[in-house]
Amino acid sequence: MRTWRTARYLTPAQVFWRILCRGRLLYSSKAPRRAWRRIERAACALPPADPGNALLAPVAGHILKLQQAVHGPHVGNIASGRFTLLGRTVDFGSLGAVSWRRDLGEGNNALWRMTLSYFGYAPPLLASGDERALQIVLALVQSLERQNSFAASGVFRDVWNPYSASHRLINLLVGLHLFDRHARPRPAKAETHAARTALLAHIGICAAFVARNLERDLQYNHLLKDYVALVVYSCGVGELPVAWRFLHAALPACVESQVLSDGGHAERCPMYHVLSILDLMVLVDAGALDEAASSRIANCLARMRRAVVAMTHPDGDIALFNDSWLGEAPAARSLANGGCGQRLILANTGYVQLRSGGDAAIFDCGACGPDDNPAHAHADFLATELSVAGRRFLVDFGVPTYSSGPLRDAARSAASHNGPRFVGVEPLECWLSFRVGRRGRAYRIAALDCAVATPLWCAGWQDGYAPIGASVARCLVLYPGAGLLIVDVWRGGEDCEAAVDFLVSDAWLASEAPCFKATDDNAAVAVDAIVGVLAPPVPAQYWPRFGEAKPASRLCVSPQQDDAGRWSAVWIGWGGDVPEKNVAAGVRDALLTAVDRAELAA
Repeated sequence: MRTWRTARYLTPAQVFWRILCRGRLLYSSKAPRRAWRRIERAACALPPADPGNALLAPVAGHILKLQQAVHGPHVGNIASGRFTLLGRTVDFGSLGAVSWRRDLGEGNNALWRMTLSYFGYAPPLLASGDERALQIVLALVQSLERQNSFAASGVFRDVWNPYSASHRLINLLVGLHLFDRHARPRPAKAETHAARTALLAHIGICAAFVARNLERDLQYNHLLKDYVALVVYSCGVGELPVAWRFLHAALPACVESQVLSDGGHAERCPMYHVLSILDLMVLVDAGALDEAASSRIANCLARMRRAVVAMTHPDGDIALFNDSWLGEAPAARSLANGGCGQRLILANTGYVQLRSGGDAAIFDCGACGPDDNPAHAHADFLATELSVAGRRFLVDFGVPTYSSGPLRDAARSAASHNGPRFVGVEPLECWLSFRVGRRGRAYRIAALDCAVATPLWCAGWQDGYAPIGASVARCLVLYPGAGLLIVDVWRGGEDCEAAVDFLVSDAWLASEAPCFKATDDNAAVAVDAIVGVLAPPVPAQYWPRFGEAKPASRLCVSPQQDDAGRWSAVWIGWGGDVPEKNVAAGVRDALLTAVDRAELAA
């Protein structure tokens, strides 16, 4: 039944392509030599890519910016076989000892192996123009080819996953372009010519492989990356090859299917939103698409660059809702194109930011992702992140792993996010690494009849607890220069315990008092339960960067039961008095009225 609850959201097209795509890869694993020869023939039929083509210049600028941000600090260690990826360093001892499919002891740890095979370190390495860097990259590509024939078990899940091959194509071709641009003038060596020839041959294999195995079943960021890889190869050719001219229509349709009308990304992951901005910048500047396609993509890009402001903290980087983490892309501020308002609303995406100077609350009140592929969804409905004086205070649990197991389950659970919940009940049926069966949804409340609320407020409710006859709702009110009032209400579910947890960043020095207090160099913050019981803080962890745990403090508030039902009111203050209980009660009453209207409308 769980499988049916997951699969029933797939579109007929996805089902068709999933059968076809998986069938092709299954055939390749059963007849690896024949499949490889087919890819070689397809690669030979492609027009050869020239790394010196001028169309690659603007593309290279975007890719180098990305890979410098991700790999720049660590590329100096690669010559000795030491790789730092996704917060984990693996020292193979030498280039010759690199094991592309090493079991790192974390279950199905495919992501680290995939990232190793992306060659994201190649552009900053080759941008040096040093011939030794070229030989290092060549040695790694040759090692990858030797160890990862199509006959290798599981190779299509990581090294020869179409998503991996797309990244590898982009990074190697851009890397060669950068090498040629920055190489010191000297007579061409035979070794240099041989290295470039071998790398271009592998790039051609990647292009043919990706073109044959486009991820039309997964769509979203995977299919977009496949298409971007083909466009980057086309930049080396000078135009789209005849067999790929379907991209003039398919690519803008792919982009428009995942960029919402408010500019948000359909997967509701701020990290993938930023990565998609970079992909769209590549497409717009590539010069390989026709004017109509480029114009449609440019329109989506402009909307995305405006929208990212709403999910950017005062420190210049993204909120960590769903599968998002820091360090996988340049800071969001460098890609944004829009001013910071006091109340920014992405109505379709389901994000709202309340902001006053260096204080900002970011609120999740939308869908967990697209119904036909919510792979990166977390049960973070009505979750809140908060920055005070420019530094993050309330933080998201983050992403410790993509490997299925207890830690992945915990990361996606409602208990790990800063939202109101029912203990032991999940609003999303998350399973394995990327599956979601039964799923609820959060909704923004657009109007609130409350005279005490400042203009800086937002509210929402979610129906993920409908199976137990319950719902939850939250209202945030930001008082500039003073603090944030958080009012939560629980309706129904009388047999289930209700709670709300808050994760406080380790950047703040915490102490216990009648209320929780925290300080840093710029501000002091106190957390008070106006209504409800605030338990003493307990040590916790969060993962702002993939796989890198940091200490935190977890605060748990138990709601109060009265004639209106269960509710809590928490004041996080840094410059003003704690509001009176009747102020919080006014917000609660207005919230309950708004939820009644919303549920009737639904």
